[in-house]
Amino acid sequence: MNHSQSRKEILISVNEKKKLKSKLFLILILVSILASLIPISSYVINVWMPYQKTALKVEDKEFTRKDLVDFIRFNQRLSEEQGNQFDLGSSLFQSLQLLAENEIAYLYATEYGLTVDEWEIDEAFYLKLGFYNNFSLETTQDEEAFKEKKIQFLNQIQMDENKFKDIVRKSLFREKLRRELSREIPTFQEHKYVFEIALEDISESNLNKIQKEISSTNDISGIVKKYSIDPNVMRGEGDFGWIPRGILPELDELIFGNKSDSLKPRELSEPYIDQENAVFKFYIIGDVDKSHELSEENFEQLSNNVLTNFFNERSQIIDMQYGLDNETFNWINEKVQVASIFNDVDGQVNDIIE
Repeated sequence: MNHSQSRKEILISVNEKKKLKSKLFLILILVSILASLIPISSYVINVWMPYQKTALKVEDKEFTRKDLVDFIRFNQRLSEEQGNQFDLGSSLFQSLQLLAENEIAYLYATEYGLTVDEWEIDEAFYLKLGFYNNFSLETTQDEEAFKEKKIQFLNQIQMDENKFKDIVRKSLFREKLRRELSREIPTFQEHKYVFEIALEDISESNLNKIQKEISSTNDISGIVKKYSIDPNVMRGEGDFGWIPRGILPELDELIFGNKSDSLKPRELSEPYIDQENAVFKFYIIGDVDKSHELSEENFEQLSNNVLTNFFNERSQIIDMQYGLDNETFNWINEKVQVASIFNDVDGQVNDIIE
């Protein structure tokens, strides 16, 4: 015999059904959340996290892969804006080294009393673009045109202004440090006029013949052109001109070494093997000047040498760690290549993580 449910039983049944529906609803929500987390997790693991891996550490400052990509893209775009193809193969390692050197220069800026003002950042940027000589910021119109050019450039490489300023500021510290260290380079110093002869025939008779002609003439340049097999000898190859110590560091010991060991004027040196071109190279000192003024070109090279030595010494003192392996190289190479204006399609630019 069926009994009708009491009011209490009906209420209990209704409440149980509501609880069941609530549980099912919560389960559906959790399933939806988990489903939505799958692409997010995939994005984080495959896209976001690779950018955050450390590529370089200088003292307490860490540079992620993204920082390195941004740095390369910045210099890549500057180069390509001037119509120059950017060689990433060698530039990746150079960019990592330059990023480290800029940070070292920034760390030692206070010690050398170096500062960078805001106006210098904009000026340096426009100089890098190659337009500054035909452009001034004396009028509001010029200033607005400059700002528009900068905004356009930053949009193309998807970089915010703070990061842009940080890159340019630290590169300026590097340049100012170079100038400061260059103050110690003497304007007048010993120079020697050096020639190079490339030969295949290094028989004693041939070398004696060349040495005899060198000893009996003042036209060493003519002898170089006569005997050197360098195909570019007629265009000046083999004539190094006046050089001081440090311009050809691999030959410094030969040319500027101890008096007993160094090469004497108007004498053929011992042969140096050029394996790449399968020839023997000999060197001759045509003249000596104990106090010769540095050329602008030689001063710049010596200045760069002084800066390189500074960075080499400081890198032994400070904590520096590189995180560039084959996997990182290939990953960065891919990200930078797709950002090249030579690879842009219909002006599109690939997205990067902000």
